[in-house]
Amino acid sequence: MQTALSPYLFDATGGLRWHARALAARHGAWAPFRAGLADWLETWKPRSRRLLLLGPSAGWCLPDAFLARFDAVHGVDLDLLSEPLFRLAHPRSPPATWSRVDLFANLAALLEGARGHAVLLCNVAGQRRLHAGVAQAEADIARLRDALAGRDWASFHDLLSGACADDLTPLQAQRRMGGAQVLAHYRQGGEWLDHLTGALLPPQAPRRILPWRITGARLHFVEAGFISREGY
Repeated sequence: MQTALSPYLFDATGGLRWHARALAARHGAWAPFRAGLADWLETWKPRSRRLLLLGPSAGWCLPDAFLARFDAVHGVDLDLLSEPLFRLAHPRSPPATWSRVDLFANLAALLEGARGHAVLLCNVAGQRRLHAGVAQAEADIARLRDALAGRDWASFHDLLSGACADDLTPLQAQRRMGGAQVLAHYRQGGEWLDHLTGALLPPQAPRRILPWRITGARLHFVEAGFISREGY
C-alpha cells in the first residue's frame, strides 16, 4: 500500500493551519454544525461494531458519543498530525489504528482490509476538487461511490461553499436537492463553489443539509446521508 508524507501540512484543508482553526472554533463558531452533525449521526445505525473513518483529520467535529458506539476505529488520513491530534481530541475513543495514505490512490486495498467495517466519509469527498482538477475529482468521487456499493456507509461532505453572513439552520430532505434548490431554500445568491458531490448519494436517499460557518465570512453547505446494505 502506498505511503507518503502529507502534502497538506500547510494547506487550508489540513495541517497546521486547519488544526489551529479547528481548535479555536470547535466550541465556538463551529458548535452549531457539530451539534447538527451529532444529531444526524445518531440516526445512522450500522450493524458493525468496527468503524473505518476516511479522511477524518483529527475528528474535531466527531462526537465522542458516536465513537463510543464502536469497539474499534481505523482512521485513514494523509495529514501527519491527524493521528496524534485525534488521540488528544478523543482520549476515550475506542482503540484506534491508523493508515497515513492517500485514500483515493489506495481505495480498493483500504476497503478490502476493512471488509467488516462500517464506513464513514468525514468531509473528504468535497475536498477532492481542491486537490485535483474537476474531471479527476468527478471521476474519483464516482469511483468512491461505486466502491462502497454493498457496504454500510455514511458521508458528510461539502456540497457548496461561499460568502454568507446569515445564521442558517439544518434542512431535512427526503431526496437529492441540487445546488440551486439548496440556495433557493436558504434564499442565497451570489457565487458559490460546487464541490462536485451532488451525485455521491443515490437520488432517493434521505439526507440532511448542515450549514457550517467555517470562518466569519464563509459558509459551507454540508450534505449528510447514509446507505445500508438493505437499501435506502
